[in-house]
Amino acid sequence: MQAACTDATKVVKQSPETHFNHKDDEMKKIIYCASLLAFGACNSYAQSTVTLYGRVASGLDFVTNVATPNGQSKNNYRFGSDQYGYSWFGLTGDEDLGAGVHAVFKLESLFTAGNGQTPPNTIFTRDAYVGLADDKFGSIWFGEAMSLTDETGWYIDPLGEQVGIGVGNFAFGRAWGPRSNVVTYNSPKWSGFSFRVQDGFGNEAGNFRGGRQFSVSAQYTLTSFAAYGVYEEIHDAKGNYSDLYAASREYMAGATYTLGGLKFYTGYQQLVSSGQDTVATSFNPFAATRSQQEWIGASYQATPALSVQAAWYHGNVNHGGGTGNLGAIGSTYNLSKRTFLYLTVGAMFNGKTAAFPVETADSQPLPGHNQQGGYFGIMHYF
Repeated sequence: MQAACTDATKVVKQSPETHFNHKDDEMKKIIYCASLLAFGACNSYAQSTVTLYGRVASGLDFVTNVATPNGQSKNNYRFGSDQYGYSWFGLTGDEDLGAGVHAVFKLESLFTAGNGQTPPNTIFTRDAYVGLADDKFGSIWFGEAMSLTDETGWYIDPLGEQVGIGVGNFAFGRAWGPRSNVVTYNSPKWSGFSFRVQDGFGNEAGNFRGGRQFSVSAQYTLTSFAAYGVYEEIHDAKGNYSDLYAASREYMAGATYTLGGLKFYTGYQQLVSSGQDTVATSFNPFAATRSQQEWIGASYQATPALSVQAAWYHGNVNHGGGTGNLGAIGSTYNLSKRTFLYLTVGAMFNGKTAAFPVETADSQPLPGHNQQGGYFGIMHYF
């Protein structure tokens, strides 16, 4: 059979996710396996297409007032691999089965550009699913897939759900990442409306609720207006909602409105855990059971190459968790269709007992201390 691979450099833009480390040679193994998969698929199925794609991001980063083990505050100037968004690469496949039905798959893995490392003991950390897609009835996937909350946050965050500064700060990245052992249904679009359902299994004998996940999302888009909503529940190993930022219920809603080159954003997020089951963690030392966040912001396409974003986020946590306010501005400048420069700076203003970080993933301040941070660098898609 003749090879049928097309569009081998197609760019797939998605939202960013979770940071991991692994051995340096793991990346070589992954790329080698991915190349064999792409080559084999291209030469075995005349009706199919396989696309290899990815992106790489790196830069410099700084954070002030980082809490140290001895109770002091220090500034941190460091290499920045993932603050704007994680680096990844992946493979997607599509085979035309006829009558508008397609067999599809997706394999996507994270890596850190600063050291070339990948997640420990894993290969495809974002997506690893296979399924069927129909032109009229939508698609269904079986396997690991990105969460519906992650997708929704990307749409309604003025900064595009950056890993460093943005909608994830007051929820410590609760919405991010993949969901394992899930079945995901994606509806077609009817007059601007569409929805998705994702059901995950804990795979534990005698405990159907243990480790389970369920979520549903919906969106409605018009020419200038778009509205989004999502609900997700994640159970711990015992089937309870015991961790406000890991095993809990999440509600998120937001809207955007576009006026020429100006786009306005607003959103709301609430996390809820069980009062009788919630345990204290490093992110939740008071065993709080409710976290609320609201935000507003805007982006402006000043020129075809230059875009500017600005946003204000407010968070509130019960049981003494405190309040915080985060102000941020960012900018991107396109050097080409595949490469752009980025710059984001922010300031977190914490209440007396709060210790929200200016960057989501790490480097919390001492309780009641404010924090500033920022990063700049370059992103390239392939």
